[in-house]
Amino acid sequence: MTTPRGSLRNFLEESPFHECLESCWYGSYYLNFPVSSGNPAYDPGGVCAHALYYLVYAEKLGLKQVRPGRAAQLAAWLATQVREDGYCLTDNGFTDHPAYASTLGDALGTSLCYASEIGLPEEERKQVLAALTRLAERHPRIRFPEGAQGKTQQLRFELRIYYWMALLSGDPVWKERFKLALDRGIYRYTHAAAVDGPLLQPSLNSDWTWNYVCGGGLTDRHATNTHTPAYYCTEPNGFMFVYLHALKHGVFERRDDFDWLCRNYIAGLPRNLSRAGNLSSDLDGYGIHRAWYGPVLVEGIPLEAAALAEVLGLPELAGYCRWYVDRYMEFVKRRPTYAGSGLPEAQPYGHKINIEAQFSQLASARFYGSIARALAEFGEVDAIAPVEPPAYGSFAWEAGWLRISTPEYETSFAGHTCLRNIPVVPCYGDPNLGTLIGGAPLATLFSKNELLYAASFPAASLWHIELDDHNGRRFLSCSTSPEDDTSVTVRRSPDGAMLDSTAFDPYDAPCNLFLKDGEFLELNWQRRDRANRFDFYVHNRYHADRIELDFGLKGMAGHYCDRVTFVLPIPDETAEFQDASGEFHPLAELSGLPEAIRWRCGNRTCLIDTLELTGASGGAKLAVAVRKLPADPGMPGGVNSFSPYSTSQVRFEVTPATDSRIWRLRCRLNFQ
Repeated sequence: MTTPRGSLRNFLEESPFHECLESCWYGSYYLNFPVSSGNPAYDPGGVCAHALYYLVYAEKLGLKQVRPGRAAQLAAWLATQVREDGYCLTDNGFTDHPAYASTLGDALGTSLCYASEIGLPEEERKQVLAALTRLAERHPRIRFPEGAQGKTQQLRFELRIYYWMALLSGDPVWKERFKLALDRGIYRYTHAAAVDGPLLQPSLNSDWTWNYVCGGGLTDRHATNTHTPAYYCTEPNGFMFVYLHALKHGVFERRDDFDWLCRNYIAGLPRNLSRAGNLSSDLDGYGIHRAWYGPVLVEGIPLEAAALAEVLGLPELAGYCRWYVDRYMEFVKRRPTYAGSGLPEAQPYGHKINIEAQFSQLASARFYGSIARALAEFGEVDAIAPVEPPAYGSFAWEAGWLRISTPEYETSFAGHTCLRNIPVVPCYGDPNLGTLIGGAPLATLFSKNELLYAASFPAASLWHIELDDHNGRRFLSCSTSPEDDTSVTVRRSPDGAMLDSTAFDPYDAPCNLFLKDGEFLELNWQRRDRANRFDFYVHNRYHADRIELDFGLKGMAGHYCDRVTFVLPIPDETAEFQDASGEFHPLAELSGLPEAIRWRCGNRTCLIDTLELTGASGGAKLAVAVRKLPADPGMPGGVNSFSPYSTSQVRFEVTPATDSRIWRLRCRLNFQ
């Protein structure tokens, strides 16, 4: 369905962001906070760099709100923030981080490319070029040959420095170095390599998910490896921009290998984007927290992907990406902070995540810079007809991850945590890094624009099953690791083929399963504990308007199981249950199997009905309890929590009969 598009230019002109940015001007650069706050912190390679390329393109676009000359002033100052040895200054020292340097270099290169439009004097142009050259030639991690190794985020970071040098310096050696960096970067996105001893893993896993840490360890050790949507979605802002800009300026011609990479990367974007206007931050590891940090929520706006999809002859994907662009703009305009600043909060959804507290609200300047850049460089993106994707699932077969996105809801299923290096990561990772949701029948749940459910570390906040055996041991069905004996299959029903990891070759195009009327996706997951002779399983059906959950435990008859508990964590502030009379009551009063449970977040309600509990009849005993989870650090509603809601566990505790062999809970989730 084609939907009316928003105007990117109108968004820039109508936003109060300009006043907020101006309130942070400090003579030659921008502070992270308004000058009136008295906080003198500033960030050359973050806030100021992103503000610079916003200002450059805003002047090029002729936006009335931008003060003429501001971009030239800021460019001259940023040039002074590159030391003679190529390190970059910060407000309290210096850094060698390649992301910091490349963002700063990108801003300097942009100001040089459009020096005439921003009125940059000739002498200051020389100073800016000298600073960019110092970065390219002397920075300890971006200089040649270090920057041409194809290491982590090569196409996003170092490539931009090499590109601007090739375009602006006049020295032909930089064209050669840029081509080498590009060749190695494309190759090492999909190939492992040993460089001077350390192992470089591919930046992309073979199912087109993101390998966050591709460098580390020696050739006999692997780095921690997780998929994080934040980095998958922001990469195109680097390498796709360079491709589009190079084609526009005749730096090089179309390349088959680059076309191939970009086509598949764009096809992989839908599993990483949310219809709520942010990222699908519902997997595990570092990305789960990073994706809730405000600027990252809006950094992945798929402008370059929309524009390049048109160039590559992918009009359907271009329409989808353009539709998501409007969702990002709507997300920012919905935020309670928009009227005052034009920006989202530094940490939306009520989070208080300490490890991201160093980022200010103004770091979201990158959002405005991305929009201004897209309009100025390839303004035709604003003319692409936005098309809302139909209901679909995107299956990442290597990660055992199925992302579901429909006009009514969004969620995921992860067969196991994506962290590969489990044996040497204590407790499956730092508790500040999020929840490991492998095997949980329900992951982060959105309906329309509302976050209805999210989990926090540890497993108590996940939907799961607890098995207590007669020897006093407890087994959990969730937080499953790759060490466990699991299998995942996906089928588009009623007549689709069964898909598992054996159905794909490495680097096949991403598996996007679009649903027609009446179709649904059927997921089967099983975890076998052969030593103790029981299996956990999940059999979910994802329809366009509802989810049918079926999860349970298969085991031996007899006295082996003392208790089987089905745990349903639910945001408790508005939660109610329905009894046989049809009346709803506060969740805390629940004492038996209900007819339905519902809760509301914002203007959306989730209703759980048609509950059916197998294995709780005959000689079995059923106890129902509601247990409030404490708001401790890492728990729902607590500091460093992925979920902003206080949460209660609904616990269906079954004491089995001696002849029971299977225990399952079936229910349906509807959205109103």
